[in-house]
Amino acid sequence: MGDIERRIQDLERLVQPPEDEGAQLRRAIMTDILDEVARLKSSRAVHYRGGTPPMPIEPEDIPGKILGPGYTTGDMWELAVRRVFERERESSPDILSEEIVERMVEGWTASFRRSFVESGHDWNKVEG
Repeated sequence: MGDIERRIQDLERLVQPPEDEGAQLRRAIMTDILDEVARLKSSRAVHYRGGTPPMPIEPEDIPGKILGPGYTTGDMWELAVRRVFERERESSPDILSEEIVERMVEGWTASFRRSFVESGHDWNKVEG
């Protein structure tokens, strides 16, 4: 029983809100960006309708429509970051100017690029 309690305590410690407001904002932005990346990737998935043989349903491929063929992993991540900040700008145009959005997109994209390179992933891998 102690093992389960320890695991629960570990999980509770992980999900506690950060102490400062800036960390909470960064966590919320990170979550929005990761959700957008998942949305973009899932739009490329081929689904099948039942029947014999199953009929494929063509994917929407949002990144392919926006970026065109031959986009890279980095292009897709930058698109996700841009879409998140542009959505925020639409809801708060008095707070976020175009210049601020561009700086945020550049900064967050550079941060993801560093993470990819440091973890050994290929930022320039062709996705579409």
